Amino acid sequence: MINQYVWKLYLESGGNEVVKAFEHNLAHRFTKKYSEFVGGLRQKYTVSKWIIDNEFDQMIQLYEFYKEKNFTNNKFSPIDEEDIYNFFNSYMLGFEENENIEMVELFSTFIDYLALFSTELTLHAPDIFVPYYFSLNYNVLKIIADTFDITLPELPVKADYEGRLFYYVDLCRALHEFKRDNGWSSFELFAFLYDFAPAYIGGTSSYIISDLPDPSGAYFIGGSKDDPFLSDSEDAITIWQCSPETKAGDMIVMYLCSPVSAVDSVWRSCSLGFIDPFFYYYRGTYICSPVKMKQVGIKLMRSDKIIGSMPIVKKNMQGLNGVELKPSEYNHLLELGKCDAMRLEYSSVNSDKEYSTEKEVEDNVIKPLLKKIGYDQTDYVQQLYLEIGNHNHALIPDFVLLPEIKGNNRSAFAVLEAKRSITKSKDLTAAKSQVRSYAKLLGAKYAAVVSQEKVWVFSSVDDYSDELFSCAIMELTKDNLYELKRIIGK
Repeated sequence: MINQYVWKLYLESGGNEVVKAFEHNLAHRFTKKYSEFVGGLRQKYTVSKWIIDNEFDQMIQLYEFYKEKNFTNNKFSPIDEEDIYNFFNSYMLGFEENENIEMVELFSTFIDYLALFSTELTLHAPDIFVPYYFSLNYNVLKIIADTFDITLPELPVKADYEGRLFYYVDLCRALHEFKRDNGWSSFELFAFLYDFAPAYIGGTSSYIISDLPDPSGAYFIGGSKDDPFLSDSEDAITIWQCSPETKAGDMIVMYLCSPVSAVDSVWRSCSLGFIDPFFYYYRGTYICSPVKMKQVGIKLMRSDKIIGSMPIVKKNMQGLNGVELKPSEYNHLLELGKCDAMRLEYSSVNSDKEYSTEKEVEDNVIKPLLKKIGYDQTDYVQQLYLEIGNHNHALIPDFVLLPEIKGNNRSAFAVLEAKRSITKSKDLTAAKSQVRSYAKLLGAKYAAVVSQEKVWVFSSVDDYSDELFSCAIMELTKDNLYELKRIIGK
Protein backbone atom coordinates (compact mmCIF):
# COMPACT_ATOMS: atom_id res chain seq x y z
CA MET A 1 0.00 0.00 0.00
CA ILE A 2 1.03 3.57 -0.60
CA ASN A 3 1.65 6.09 2.18
CA GLN A 4 -1.43 8.30 1.86
CA TYR A 5 0.35 11.33 3.27
CA VAL A 6 3.07 11.07 0.62
CA TRP A 7 0.41 10.58 -2.04
CA LYS A 8 -1.45 13.68 -0.82
CA LEU A 9 1.77 15.72 -1.05
CA TYR A 10 2.30 14.47 -4.60
CA LEU A 11 -1.19 15.53 -5.67
CA GLU A 12 -0.81 18.96 -4.08
CA SER A 13 2.61 19.56 -5.68
CA GLY A 14 1.58 19.00 -9.29
CA GLY A 15 0.20 15.49 -9.34
CA ASN A 16 -3.38 16.72 -9.68
CA GLU A 17 -2.45 18.24 -13.04
CA VAL A 18 -1.17 14.85 -14.23
CA VAL A 19 -4.43 13.22 -13.08
CA LYS A 20 -6.43 15.88 -14.96
CA ALA A 21 -4.36 15.36 -18.11
CA PHE A 22 -5.14 11.64 -18.09
CA GLU A 23 -8.82 12.28 -17.37
CA HIS A 24 -9.21 14.94 -20.06
CA ASN A 25 -7.60 12.83 -22.78
CA LEU A 26 -8.93 9.42 -21.83
CA ALA A 27 -12.45 10.37 -20.72
CA HIS A 28 -13.43 13.47 -22.71
CA ARG A 29 -11.36 14.57 -25.71
CA PHE A 30 -8.27 12.76 -27.00
CA THR A 31 -5.81 15.44 -28.12
CA LYS A 32 -2.62 15.57 -30.11
CA LYS A 33 -0.80 16.88 -27.05
CA TYR A 34 -1.34 13.54 -25.34
CA SER A 35 1.54 12.06 -27.36
CA GLU A 36 3.91 14.69 -25.94
CA PHE A 37 2.47 14.18 -22.47
CA VAL A 38 3.11 10.41 -22.54
CA GLY A 39 6.56 10.92 -24.06
CA GLY A 40 7.50 13.28 -21.25
CA LEU A 41 6.48 10.73 -18.64
CA ARG A 42 8.30 7.95 -20.48
CA GLN A 43 11.60 9.84 -20.44
CA LYS A 44 11.69 9.54 -16.65
CA TYR A 45 12.03 5.75 -16.66
CA THR A 46 12.99 4.73 -20.21
CA VAL A 47 16.56 4.82 -21.53
CA SER A 48 15.79 3.96 -25.16
CA LYS A 49 14.90 6.89 -27.42
CA TRP A 50 13.57 4.40 -29.96
CA ILE A 51 10.96 3.15 -27.48
CA ILE A 52 9.85 6.69 -26.61
CA ASP A 53 9.65 7.75 -30.26
CA ASN A 54 7.77 4.57 -31.21
CA GLU A 55 5.09 5.17 -28.57
CA PHE A 56 4.89 8.83 -29.59
CA ASP A 57 4.14 7.72 -33.17
CA GLN A 58 1.49 5.29 -31.95
CA MET A 59 -0.29 8.06 -30.04
CA ILE A 60 -0.19 10.26 -33.14
CA GLN A 61 -1.71 7.41 -35.19
CA LEU A 62 -4.49 7.10 -32.65
CA TYR A 63 -5.10 10.83 -32.69
CA GLU A 64 -5.22 10.92 -36.51
CA PHE A 65 -7.83 8.16 -36.42
CA TYR A 66 -10.12 9.90 -33.97
CA LYS A 67 -9.31 13.56 -34.74
CA GLU A 68 -10.19 14.81 -31.27
CA LYS A 69 -13.44 12.92 -31.27
CA ASN A 70 -15.53 13.46 -28.14
CA PHE A 71 -15.74 10.13 -26.30
CA THR A 72 -18.39 11.11 -23.75
CA ASN A 73 -21.14 9.39 -25.70
CA ASN A 74 -19.04 6.82 -27.51
CA LYS A 75 -18.07 4.34 -24.83
CA PHE A 76 -18.18 0.61 -25.30
CA SER A 77 -21.37 -1.04 -24.21
CA PRO A 78 -21.11 -2.14 -20.57
CA ILE A 79 -18.74 -5.10 -20.34
CA ASP A 80 -19.59 -7.86 -17.89
CA GLU A 81 -16.70 -8.64 -15.54
CA GLU A 82 -16.72 -12.27 -16.63
CA ASP A 83 -16.84 -11.37 -20.32
CA ILE A 84 -13.70 -9.19 -20.48
CA TYR A 85 -11.60 -11.95 -22.06
CA ASN A 86 -14.13 -12.58 -24.85
CA PHE A 87 -14.43 -8.86 -25.47
CA PHE A 88 -10.67 -8.41 -25.66
CA ASN A 89 -10.35 -11.41 -27.98
CA SER A 90 -13.00 -10.00 -30.34
CA TYR A 91 -11.32 -6.59 -30.24
CA MET A 92 -7.98 -8.02 -31.31
CA LEU A 93 -9.45 -10.26 -34.00
CA GLY A 94 -11.08 -7.15 -35.47
CA PHE A 95 -7.64 -6.06 -36.66
CA GLU A 96 -6.98 -9.26 -38.58
CA GLU A 97 -8.54 -10.30 -41.87
CA ASN A 98 -7.75 -13.97 -41.29
CA GLU A 99 -10.17 -15.51 -38.78
CA ASN A 100 -7.88 -18.54 -38.45
CA ILE A 101 -4.82 -16.50 -37.54
CA GLU A 102 -2.24 -18.28 -35.42
CA MET A 103 -2.08 -17.07 -31.81
CA VAL A 104 1.62 -16.20 -32.15
CA GLU A 105 0.75 -13.81 -35.00
CA LEU A 106 -2.06 -12.20 -33.03
CA PHE A 107 0.25 -11.78 -30.06
CA SER A 108 2.93 -10.26 -32.29
CA THR A 109 0.43 -7.72 -33.66
CA PHE A 110 -0.63 -6.82 -30.13
CA ILE A 111 2.85 -6.17 -28.78
CA ASP A 112 3.89 -4.22 -31.90
CA TYR A 113 1.15 -1.69 -31.14
CA LEU A 114 0.77 -2.25 -27.42
CA ALA A 115 0.59 1.45 -26.48
CA LEU A 116 -1.98 2.17 -29.20
CA PHE A 117 -4.24 -0.81 -28.50
CA SER A 118 -4.17 -0.40 -24.72
CA THR A 119 -4.84 3.34 -24.98
CA GLU A 120 -7.80 2.87 -27.31
CA LEU A 121 -9.29 0.25 -25.00
CA THR A 122 -8.85 2.65 -22.09
CA LEU A 123 -10.49 5.50 -24.04
CA HIS A 124 -13.69 3.50 -24.15
CA ALA A 125 -13.52 1.70 -20.80
CA PRO A 126 -11.07 3.39 -18.36
CA ASP A 127 -12.49 1.50 -15.37
CA ILE A 128 -11.62 -1.83 -16.97
CA PHE A 129 -8.49 -1.31 -19.04
CA VAL A 130 -5.15 0.43 -18.43
CA PRO A 131 -2.98 2.23 -21.00
CA TYR A 132 0.27 0.27 -21.04
CA TYR A 133 3.40 2.43 -21.25
CA PHE A 134 5.91 -0.10 -19.94
CA SER A 135 6.76 -1.64 -23.33
CA LEU A 136 10.17 -3.33 -23.01
CA ASN A 137 10.21 -2.08 -19.41
CA TYR A 138 8.21 -4.69 -17.54
CA ASN A 139 11.15 -4.69 -15.13
CA VAL A 140 10.13 -1.18 -14.03
CA LEU A 141 6.55 -2.30 -13.42
CA LYS A 142 7.88 -5.25 -11.39
CA ILE A 143 9.98 -2.92 -9.22
CA ILE A 144 6.94 -0.70 -8.67
CA ALA A 145 4.84 -3.73 -7.73
CA ASP A 146 7.48 -4.95 -5.27
CA THR A 147 7.79 -1.49 -3.75
CA PHE A 148 4.07 -0.90 -3.25
CA ASP A 149 2.92 -4.48 -2.57
CA ILE A 150 0.93 -4.82 -5.80
CA THR A 151 0.12 -8.46 -6.54
CA LEU A 152 0.83 -9.04 -10.22
CA PRO A 153 -0.60 -12.08 -12.04
CA GLU A 154 1.63 -15.10 -12.47
CA LEU A 155 3.68 -14.87 -15.65
CA PRO A 156 2.84 -17.29 -18.48
CA VAL A 157 5.69 -19.29 -19.97
CA LYS A 158 7.43 -18.11 -23.13
CA ALA A 159 5.70 -20.50 -25.53
CA ASP A 160 2.22 -19.70 -24.19
CA TYR A 161 1.40 -16.91 -26.65
CA GLU A 162 -2.29 -17.01 -25.79
CA GLY A 163 -1.47 -16.64 -22.11
CA ARG A 164 0.91 -13.78 -22.87
CA LEU A 165 -1.76 -12.03 -24.96
CA PHE A 166 -4.42 -12.31 -22.27
CA TYR A 167 -1.91 -11.43 -19.57
CA TYR A 168 -2.70 -7.83 -20.45
CA VAL A 169 -6.29 -8.35 -19.27
CA ASP A 170 -5.12 -10.07 -16.08
CA LEU A 171 -2.73 -7.18 -15.46
CA CYS A 172 -5.49 -4.60 -15.91
CA ARG A 173 -7.65 -6.41 -13.37
CA ALA A 174 -4.81 -6.56 -10.85
CA LEU A 175 -3.99 -2.85 -11.23
CA HIS A 176 -7.63 -1.80 -10.91
CA GLU A 177 -7.85 -3.93 -7.76
CA PHE A 178 -4.93 -1.91 -6.36
CA LYS A 179 -6.81 1.25 -7.39
CA ARG A 180 -9.93 0.18 -5.49
CA ASP A 181 -7.90 -0.69 -2.39
CA ASN A 182 -6.61 2.90 -2.35
CA GLY A 183 -9.95 4.51 -3.13
CA TRP A 184 -8.67 6.13 -6.33
CA SER A 185 -10.18 7.00 -9.66
CA SER A 186 -8.76 5.27 -12.73
CA PHE A 187 -6.96 8.47 -13.67
CA GLU A 188 -5.27 8.64 -10.29
CA LEU A 189 -4.09 5.07 -10.94
CA PHE A 190 -2.59 6.13 -14.28
CA ALA A 191 -0.83 9.10 -12.65
CA PHE A 192 0.53 6.76 -9.99
CA LEU A 193 1.84 4.25 -12.55
CA TYR A 194 3.51 6.64 -14.96
CA ASP A 195 4.50 9.66 -12.87
CA PHE A 196 4.53 9.14 -9.11
CA ALA A 197 5.84 5.56 -8.88
CA PRO A 198 8.67 5.80 -11.46
CA ALA A 199 9.97 8.93 -9.73
CA TYR A 200 9.62 7.28 -6.31
CA ILE A 201 11.75 4.26 -7.26
CA GLY A 202 14.41 6.40 -8.95
CA GLY A 203 13.45 6.32 -12.63
CA THR A 204 16.03 4.72 -14.89
CA SER A 205 18.47 4.34 -11.99
CA SER A 206 16.11 1.75 -10.50
CA TYR A 207 17.33 -0.80 -13.04
CA ILE A 208 20.26 0.65 -15.00
CA ILE A 209 23.47 0.01 -13.06
CA SER A 210 26.13 2.63 -13.71
CA ASP A 211 28.77 1.24 -11.33
CA LEU A 212 29.11 -2.20 -12.92
CA PRO A 213 30.69 -5.12 -11.08
CA ASP A 214 33.42 -7.16 -12.74
CA PRO A 215 32.05 -9.54 -15.39
CA SER A 216 31.48 -13.15 -14.44
CA GLY A 217 30.75 -14.42 -17.95
CA ALA A 218 30.39 -13.63 -21.65
CA TYR A 219 27.48 -14.30 -24.01
CA PHE A 220 26.77 -14.10 -27.73
CA ILE A 221 23.89 -12.02 -29.05
CA GLY A 222 22.88 -11.53 -32.67
CA GLY A 223 21.63 -8.58 -34.68
CA SER A 224 21.75 -6.84 -38.03
CA LYS A 225 23.11 -3.47 -39.10
CA ASP A 226 19.63 -2.06 -39.66
CA ASP A 227 18.31 -3.13 -36.24
CA PRO A 228 16.62 -0.07 -34.64
CA PHE A 229 18.08 -0.97 -31.26
CA LEU A 230 21.67 -1.16 -32.50
CA SER A 231 23.96 1.85 -32.14
CA ASP A 232 27.65 2.68 -32.41
CA SER A 233 27.37 5.43 -29.80
CA GLU A 234 29.47 4.95 -26.68
CA ASP A 235 26.47 6.17 -24.66
CA ALA A 236 24.08 3.65 -26.19
CA ILE A 237 21.86 1.66 -23.81
CA THR A 238 19.34 -0.77 -25.25
CA ILE A 239 17.44 -3.95 -24.48
CA TRP A 240 18.46 -7.23 -26.09
CA GLN A 241 17.46 -10.85 -25.96
CA CYS A 242 19.95 -12.75 -23.82
CA SER A 243 20.39 -15.69 -21.47
CA PRO A 244 18.46 -15.61 -18.19
CA GLU A 245 21.80 -16.37 -16.55
CA THR A 246 23.20 -12.99 -17.64
CA LYS A 247 24.35 -10.85 -14.73
CA ALA A 248 25.05 -7.16 -14.43
CA GLY A 249 28.54 -6.45 -15.75
CA ASP A 250 28.77 -9.51 -18.02
CA MET A 251 30.37 -9.16 -21.44
CA ILE A 252 28.01 -9.29 -24.43
CA VAL A 253 29.47 -10.19 -27.83
CA MET A 254 27.50 -8.78 -30.77
CA TYR A 255 27.46 -10.95 -33.92
CA LEU A 256 25.97 -9.23 -36.97
CA CYS A 257 24.03 -11.90 -38.83
CA SER A 258 23.53 -9.62 -41.80
CA PRO A 259 24.91 -8.34 -43.98
CA VAL A 260 28.42 -9.22 -42.80
CA SER A 261 28.19 -12.46 -40.72
CA ALA A 262 30.84 -11.30 -38.27
CA VAL A 263 31.48 -10.38 -34.66
CA ASP A 264 31.37 -6.59 -34.66
CA SER A 265 31.44 -5.25 -31.09
CA VAL A 266 31.44 -6.06 -27.39
CA TRP A 267 28.94 -4.63 -24.89
CA ARG A 268 28.27 -4.86 -21.13
CA SER A 269 25.07 -5.99 -19.45
CA CYS A 270 23.98 -3.00 -17.35
CA SER A 271 20.83 -4.39 -15.74
CA LEU A 272 19.75 -7.54 -14.03
CA GLY A 273 18.24 -10.01 -16.45
CA PHE A 274 14.43 -10.02 -16.44
CA ILE A 275 11.37 -11.58 -18.04
CA ASP A 276 9.01 -9.36 -20.00
CA PRO A 277 5.83 -11.12 -21.19
CA PHE A 278 5.30 -8.42 -23.84
CA PHE A 279 8.84 -8.65 -25.22
CA TYR A 280 8.63 -11.14 -28.08
CA TYR A 281 11.85 -12.87 -27.03
CA TYR A 282 10.61 -12.98 -23.40
CA ARG A 283 13.99 -12.80 -21.63
CA GLY A 284 16.19 -9.78 -21.90
CA THR A 285 18.76 -7.50 -20.37
CA TYR A 286 19.84 -3.94 -21.03
CA ILE A 287 23.26 -3.57 -22.60
CA CYS A 288 25.60 -0.60 -22.82
CA SER A 289 29.14 0.68 -23.53
CA PRO A 290 29.73 -0.84 -26.97
CA VAL A 291 33.37 -1.26 -27.99
CA LYS A 292 33.94 -1.67 -31.73
CA MET A 293 36.42 -4.26 -32.93
CA LYS A 294 37.97 -5.41 -36.16
CA GLN A 295 35.24 -7.63 -37.54
CA VAL A 296 35.84 -11.33 -37.09
CA GLY A 297 33.98 -13.07 -39.91
CA ILE A 298 32.42 -16.50 -39.81
CA LYS A 299 35.06 -17.93 -42.16
CA LEU A 300 37.86 -16.90 -39.81
CA MET A 301 35.88 -18.19 -36.83
CA ARG A 302 35.42 -21.58 -38.47
CA SER A 303 39.12 -21.88 -39.36
CA ASP A 304 40.41 -20.80 -35.93
CA LYS A 305 41.51 -23.71 -33.72
CA ILE A 306 39.84 -22.33 -30.58
CA ILE A 307 36.74 -20.53 -31.88
CA GLY A 308 36.12 -23.08 -34.63
CA SER A 309 35.63 -25.87 -32.09
CA MET A 310 32.69 -24.09 -30.43
CA PRO A 311 29.35 -25.90 -31.07
CA ILE A 312 27.58 -22.63 -31.94
CA VAL A 313 30.15 -21.89 -34.67
CA LYS A 314 29.74 -25.39 -36.06
CA LYS A 315 25.97 -24.66 -36.22
CA ASN A 316 26.71 -21.56 -38.30
CA MET A 317 25.69 -19.28 -35.40
CA GLN A 318 22.06 -20.42 -35.50
CA GLY A 319 20.24 -19.71 -32.21
CA LEU A 320 23.18 -17.76 -30.83
CA ASN A 321 21.37 -15.32 -28.50
CA GLY A 322 22.45 -16.12 -24.95
CA VAL A 323 25.04 -18.77 -25.84
CA GLU A 324 27.85 -18.54 -23.30
CA LEU A 325 31.52 -18.32 -24.24
CA LYS A 326 34.22 -19.83 -22.06
CA PRO A 327 36.68 -17.24 -20.76
CA SER A 328 39.45 -18.65 -22.98
CA GLU A 329 37.19 -18.47 -26.04
CA TYR A 330 36.01 -14.95 -25.26
CA ASN A 331 39.52 -13.61 -24.60
CA HIS A 332 40.85 -15.26 -27.75
CA LEU A 333 38.03 -13.78 -29.83
CA LEU A 334 38.97 -10.32 -28.59
CA GLU A 335 42.56 -10.96 -29.61
CA LEU A 336 41.43 -11.92 -33.10
CA GLY A 337 39.45 -8.70 -33.35
CA LYS A 338 42.19 -6.56 -31.79
CA CYS A 339 39.60 -5.33 -29.28
CA ASP A 340 40.50 -3.55 -26.04
CA ALA A 341 37.29 -4.51 -24.21
CA MET A 342 37.60 -5.98 -20.71
CA ARG A 343 38.93 -9.54 -20.57
CA LEU A 344 37.63 -12.30 -18.30
CA GLU A 345 39.83 -13.50 -15.49
CA TYR A 346 40.20 -17.22 -15.13
CA SER A 347 42.75 -19.82 -14.09
CA SER A 348 44.06 -22.94 -15.77
CA VAL A 349 42.37 -26.10 -14.58
CA ASN A 350 44.54 -29.06 -13.68
CA SER A 351 41.84 -31.53 -12.69
CA ASP A 352 38.11 -32.15 -13.00
CA LYS A 353 37.59 -30.86 -9.45
CA GLU A 354 38.94 -27.39 -10.14
CA TYR A 355 36.93 -24.51 -11.58
CA SER A 356 38.36 -21.75 -13.69
CA THR A 357 35.71 -19.06 -13.09
CA GLU A 358 33.51 -17.74 -10.31
CA LYS A 359 30.41 -18.66 -12.29
CA GLU A 360 31.51 -22.29 -12.39
CA VAL A 361 31.79 -22.21 -8.60
CA GLU A 362 28.27 -20.78 -8.38
CA ASP A 363 26.81 -23.45 -10.68
CA ASN A 364 28.80 -26.46 -9.52
CA VAL A 365 29.42 -25.78 -5.84
CA ILE A 366 27.04 -23.21 -4.36
CA LYS A 367 23.76 -24.11 -6.05
CA PRO A 368 24.08 -27.86 -5.32
CA LEU A 369 25.12 -27.00 -1.76
CA LEU A 370 22.06 -24.77 -1.25
CA LYS A 371 19.87 -27.61 -2.49
CA LYS A 372 21.44 -29.98 0.04
CA ILE A 373 20.61 -27.65 2.93
CA GLY A 374 16.98 -27.23 1.93
CA TYR A 375 16.73 -24.38 -0.58
CA ASP A 376 15.19 -24.46 -4.03
CA GLN A 377 15.60 -21.75 -6.66
CA THR A 378 12.57 -19.81 -5.39
CA ASP A 379 14.18 -19.40 -1.96
CA TYR A 380 17.09 -17.23 -3.03
CA VAL A 381 17.93 -14.40 -5.41
CA GLN A 382 21.14 -13.97 -7.34
CA GLN A 383 22.34 -10.41 -7.78
CA LEU A 384 19.73 -8.57 -5.73
CA TYR A 385 20.02 -4.88 -6.65
CA LEU A 386 20.55 -2.80 -3.49
CA GLU A 387 20.59 0.97 -3.96
CA ILE A 388 22.90 3.03 -1.78
CA GLY A 389 22.36 6.74 -1.25
CA ASN A 390 20.40 8.86 -3.70
CA HIS A 391 20.07 6.33 -6.54
CA ASN A 392 23.73 6.78 -7.48
CA HIS A 393 25.39 3.61 -6.22
CA ALA A 394 24.43 -0.01 -5.78
CA LEU A 395 25.61 -3.18 -4.10
CA ILE A 396 24.90 -6.50 -5.78
CA PRO A 397 25.40 -9.59 -3.58
CA ASP A 398 25.87 -12.94 -5.30
CA PHE A 399 23.24 -14.94 -3.34
CA VAL A 400 20.55 -13.64 -0.98
CA LEU A 401 18.72 -16.35 0.98
CA LEU A 402 15.05 -15.88 1.87
CA PRO A 403 14.85 -12.22 0.82
CA GLU A 404 11.92 -10.06 1.91
CA ILE A 405 10.99 -6.94 -0.03
CA LYS A 406 8.43 -4.61 1.55
CA GLY A 407 8.34 -1.20 -0.02
CA ASN A 408 11.82 0.27 0.23
CA ASN A 409 12.75 -2.13 3.02
CA ARG A 410 14.78 -5.17 2.02
CA SER A 411 15.94 -7.87 4.37
CA ALA A 412 17.23 -11.43 4.21
CA PHE A 413 18.10 -14.42 6.33
CA ALA A 414 21.62 -14.85 4.95
CA VAL A 415 23.95 -13.56 2.23
CA LEU A 416 26.54 -15.64 0.34
CA GLU A 417 29.48 -14.24 -1.60
CA ALA A 418 31.01 -16.48 -4.29
CA LYS A 419 34.73 -16.54 -5.03
CA ARG A 420 36.54 -18.70 -7.54
CA SER A 421 39.39 -19.52 -5.20
CA ILE A 422 40.55 -18.42 -1.76
CA THR A 423 43.92 -19.76 -0.63
CA LYS A 424 45.39 -16.67 1.06
CA SER A 425 44.26 -14.95 4.26
CA LYS A 426 44.22 -11.53 2.57
CA ASP A 427 41.75 -12.81 -0.04
CA LEU A 428 39.47 -14.15 2.68
CA THR A 429 39.68 -10.85 4.56
CA ALA A 430 38.64 -8.94 1.44
CA ALA A 431 35.75 -11.31 0.69
CA LYS A 432 34.63 -11.21 4.32
CA SER A 433 34.56 -7.40 4.26
CA GLN A 434 32.54 -7.46 1.06
CA VAL A 435 29.87 -9.89 2.28
CA ARG A 436 29.70 -8.10 5.64
CA SER A 437 28.61 -4.88 3.90
CA TYR A 438 25.83 -6.76 2.11
CA ALA A 439 24.70 -8.53 5.27
CA LYS A 440 24.58 -5.33 7.33
CA LEU A 441 22.54 -3.57 4.67
CA LEU A 442 20.01 -6.42 4.59
CA GLY A 443 20.02 -7.05 8.33
CA ALA A 444 20.97 -10.66 7.63
CA LYS A 445 21.48 -13.07 10.49
CA TYR A 446 24.34 -14.79 8.69
CA ALA A 447 26.96 -14.03 6.05
CA ALA A 448 28.98 -16.64 4.19
CA VAL A 449 31.87 -16.80 1.76
CA VAL A 450 32.09 -19.83 -0.52
CA SER A 451 34.97 -20.74 -2.82
CA GLN A 452 35.78 -23.99 -4.57
CA GLU A 453 38.04 -24.87 -1.64
CA LYS A 454 35.98 -23.95 1.43
CA VAL A 455 32.92 -22.36 3.04
CA TRP A 456 33.08 -19.81 5.87
CA VAL A 457 30.05 -18.63 7.87
CA PHE A 458 29.84 -15.52 10.06
CA SER A 459 27.10 -14.31 12.40
CA SER A 460 25.51 -10.92 13.09
CA VAL A 461 25.94 -11.59 16.83
CA ASP A 462 29.56 -10.36 16.69
CA ASP A 463 29.12 -8.13 13.63
CA TYR A 464 30.27 -10.94 11.32
CA SER A 465 33.76 -10.96 12.84
CA ASP A 466 34.68 -14.50 13.91
CA GLU A 467 34.14 -17.70 11.99
CA LEU A 468 31.01 -19.40 13.28
CA PHE A 469 31.61 -22.32 10.95
CA SER A 470 34.17 -23.27 8.32
CA CYS A 471 34.78 -26.43 6.39
CA ALA A 472 36.51 -27.61 3.25
CA ILE A 473 34.03 -28.31 0.44
CA MET A 474 35.39 -31.86 0.09
CA GLU A 475 34.67 -32.49 3.78
CA LEU A 476 31.02 -31.33 3.71
CA THR A 477 29.58 -34.77 4.39
CA LYS A 478 27.45 -36.17 7.22
CA ASP A 479 28.24 -34.27 10.42
CA ASN A 480 29.76 -31.19 8.80
CA LEU A 481 26.91 -30.85 6.31
CA TYR A 482 24.42 -31.35 9.14
CA GLU A 483 26.08 -28.57 11.14
CA LEU A 484 26.01 -26.18 8.16
CA LYS A 485 22.35 -27.00 7.57
CA ARG A 486 21.59 -26.40 11.25
CA ILE A 487 23.07 -22.89 11.01
CA ILE A 488 22.00 -21.51 7.63
CA GLY A 489 19.71 -24.23 6.27
CA LYS A 490 16.16 -23.30 5.27
